Amino acid sequence: MRIAHASAAIERYVEAFNMRDFLNDDLLRHLQLFHFPAYTHVYFEEQEQHFFYFLVEGQVQCSHYLEDGRLAVIALSVPFTAIGDLEILSPNPVRSNVVATRDTTMLGIERSVVERYGADDPRFLRFLIDQLREKLYKKDDLHKSQTLPVAKRLALYLLTEQRSSRSDEIELPEKEHLASLLGVTPRHLNRVLRALVESGSISPGYPRLRILDPLALEGEVMGQPEVAAR
Repeated sequence: MRIAHASAAIERYVEAFNMRDFLNDDLLRHLQLFHFPAYTHVYFEEQEQHFFYFLVEGQVQCSHYLEDGRLAVIALSVPFTAIGDLEILSPNPVRSNVVATRDTTMLGIERSVVERYGADDPRFLRFLIDQLREKLYKKDDLHKSQTLPVAKRLALYLLTEQRSSRSDEIELPEKEHLASLLGVTPRHLNRVLRALVESGSISPGYPRLRILDPLALEGEVMGQPEVAAR
C-alpha cells in the first residue's frame, strides 16, 4: 500500500541508508513510501513488475513452487536490500513470489522511471551489480550448507539472523518456510530446535526466540559434534 504525503519519512530512510550514494536526483525525486502488512504479496511469480523496491524495515521471503506443488523458499531478505533487482532492467516477468513475512516498509520507484533515469547511470548500475553479487554469494553459501548436518545448517542460520538483527532476540519465519529454506522436513526441524533448547543454546518459543549461547552455536557450525535430535 502506497503511503501519500510521506516525504519526511522518505528523507529519513534516504539519510539512514546513504541512498544518495547510488541514486541520482531524478530517481530520488520519484521515491515513494510503501507499507506491506505481514503475509501480503509484494510480487507474484510470472507477473509484470511495476515497481523496484528498497527494503528499509521488516522482512520479505522469496519463494516459488516446485513441479510437485511444494513451496521452495529461496531467500529471506532484511534491510537494507534491493527487491526486484534481477528483473528491473529486463523485459522478463517476476521470477519469484515475494511476500512480507512481517510488517514491512519499502521505498519504491516505478519501473518506467528506473528505465528512464537509471539504465544509463553508472552509480545506479554499480549498486545493482553489488546487490546481485551479494545475493549470489548468499545463495551459493546456502547451497553449500545443504551438505551440512541439519543442526549445523540451523545454527548457521540462527547466527546469521542474530548478526543481521544485531540482537540476541530474533523472529523466525513460519516453520514450514524455514524448513524449506534449510532443506529439511518440519518434523526434523522441530527435533533439532528442541535439542538446541535442551542444550541451552537457544530459548524455547517460536517464532520469537533468544540466542542464549552463541559460542555453542558457533562450535556447532565449526565442526563440533552435532546436537542430537531427540
